[in-house]
Amino acid sequence: MVYNKSYRTKKTLAILLIFCFVLSVTTASVSAAASAKNKDGYSNGYRKGYESGKKQGQSDCNKYGSKENLSKIPLPPSNYRWTKYYKDTFNRGYQKGYIDGYNGDRYTCLK
Repeated sequence: MVYNKSYRTKKTLAILLIFCFVLSVTTASVSAAASAKNKDGYSNGYRKGYESGKKQGQSDCNKYGSKENLSKIPLPPSNYRWTKYYKDTFNRGYQKGYIDGYNGDRYTCLK
């Protein structure tokens, strides 16, 4: 009788221990994936902003020539599923990339 109780207790504890281990590994991997995704916000925003700025710079160069025309940076696209951190870094990257793309294209156009 005592053998059965201790055996059942050990078996239950072993199952709970395995369950806790699997749960902690799963949580850690999801957390790591989320933080890696958030770190790419700036670079993704910069890349999209650079492309948009370059297109706008070329358009302004063809349309206005040597006059400076950039007065406002358009709002970047947004997604409701993004975290606040990702959205903030994406916006900063987009603005920086837009200015770099716009100025780079205008500079080569005005040479």
